[in-house]
Amino acid sequence: MITAAGVGPFNKKTEATEPALAALVPKLRVATNDLGGESGVVYDVFDGPERLFYVVPDDAPGWTDDSGTPHRYAPTMFAIFAVSSRVHVLGHSWRVGQPFEEVGDLNACECWGNREVTACFRRGHHVRVIWEQPCDDAEAQGARAMIGKPITRIMWKREIEPVDQPNGATVGPDPMDTP
Repeated sequence: MITAAGVGPFNKKTEATEPALAALVPKLRVATNDLGGESGVVYDVFDGPERLFYVVPDDAPGWTDDSGTPHRYAPTMFAIFAVSSRVHVLGHSWRVGQPFEEVGDLNACECWGNREVTACFRRGHHVRVIWEQPCDDAEAQGARAMIGKPITRIMWKREIEPVDQPNGATVGPDPMDTP
């Protein structure tokens, strides 16, 4: 289950390494997947043959561990992407593979890649709903433009950007975050 705090036992303090992730989900299989090139490494999490989600570590070229060994990735988590309908979002009907039916509190959409991917979210929150669909309509109409389109991924992002308010105040982090 995806909540403001994370995905299942994974949260913003979880180390993004295969051994650390596997220790938190002993009944599941965690596998390192090098996507190659600029895409880099992700950690796939499987239940039997089904991939439930994948964890993306923070990019950190030149980062070195305590022994001085250089790494391309920090052991911190950038995001988790749910790719199975078995993973749901607390308080919402959103599921991968299902048509999007509920806008809920989503109040912003952005384009990814070459505008072929749409991600909608609530400003100042961790969860993004993602479609492999052009984003032109969502930029103009918001998440309502995605009604009826199948959700391809749901993202939980470790860090969120603060939200500037009309009165000049900044809101963040997500009030549902746990200490």
